[in-house]
Amino acid sequence: MNMKCDYHRNSIGLARLNESEAGTIQLKDLQYMKRNSSISASSAAIFLLFALLVCASTGCGTAILTPGYSGGKIKAGYQIPINHEGEQTAVYQTDDVSINYQYLRDGDGLKIAGTVNFGNGTQANFNYVDYFNLSLLLADSQGSIIAAKSLVSSNSVNLRSVNSRVLFNRDLNIPAEATFMAFAYTGQAGLGGGGSSGGGNSQFWEYPIAK
Repeated sequence: MNMKCDYHRNSIGLARLNESEAGTIQLKDLQYMKRNSSISASSAAIFLLFALLVCASTGCGTAILTPGYSGGKIKAGYQIPINHEGEQTAVYQTDDVSINYQYLRDGDGLKIAGTVNFGNGTQANFNYVDYFNLSLLLADSQGSIIAAKSLVSSNSVNLRSVNSRVLFNRDLNIPAEATFMAFAYTGQAGLGGGGSSGGGNSQFWEYPIAK
């Protein structure tokens, strides 16, 4: 199977797709909307809408978890080019998660599979991930979002277990003009694994959409 090593550079970091080992998308110097931090009213409204949809779709692996993307663009530095030349393997990494994934673009089809590992901070400070939802944004050549697809939803992930990863494997139908993709996610880590009533908990998310 033909695989290609491709690079792109932007103001935030370097993304790499490598044929022999998973490339790493390093996102440096990002000002994340992190837990226990102050955020703007508009960002708070976006997250509230995001969280409400997550609560409504917990346990549903087919829900689209990115409301209000219409008319938006994938933020600079988050755009991952969709390569048409054979199977591609890479790693997407933030403070919250490391996503090892591979995909194959075939016309209007996109086969994508991967493994989500939670960040060191989450694993060191919490016992469970109460919920985690991952979706894929798809954009045209101008970066404008034209579709969003759910990849996986998971509940009560035991971080003290040897099986603390989240797996996904999807066969998606995507728009022919899809040129870029980006990951979006929301989750909550807790001490007791009982949702908001299970002791101390902390929300985390990535919503790389600019209006």
